[in-house]
Amino acid sequence: MGRFIFYSLFFIFGVILQFGWSQFLQFYGLAPNFLIIFIIFISLLRGPMIGQLLGFSWGLSWDVLSVDLFGSYTFIFTCIGYFIGKLSKKWNESKAVTQMLLVLISSIMFWVLLNLLYTIFAPEEFAFKINYIVIWQPVLNMLIAPIIFKFCNLVIDYFDIYSSRH
Repeated sequence: MGRFIFYSLFFIFGVILQFGWSQFLQFYGLAPNFLIIFIIFISLLRGPMIGQLLGFSWGLSWDVLSVDLFGSYTFIFTCIGYFIGKLSKKWNESKAVTQMLLVLISSIMFWVLLNLLYTIFAPEEFAFKINYIVIWQPVLNMLIAPIIFKFCNLVIDYFDIYSSRH
């Protein structure tokens, strides 16, 4: 039950941070994609199943709260959760270099897959343009990833979420 409450609160915190606070944390329209970082963190920690579940949930919430191509964020975040989760326990996820590399690759793949989905399913509605956000958001995500990972680890340690008692 403790893990269910943790995941529920983590989900709510991610939604609030991404959709509520990111507008205040932006610089010339550039804001980090906190959800990608959270999906990578939880996927590395708990594996592909939980990564997919939270990726699907956050993607669905993004699709519901936006006017973008419906299902695109759900698909992308679910894929990120699955593939990063498959790397769980195979890479040293406590190293900042690993965290930064996985976040950078996932952030780039996010934009590539989003462009691909729009090209396939809505070519006349959306002309994908490469601008400074597409280029710099993956770099920003990569730079803040170790800070977010450290914060999430502190929260997990504080609440003792993964101890043997649960």
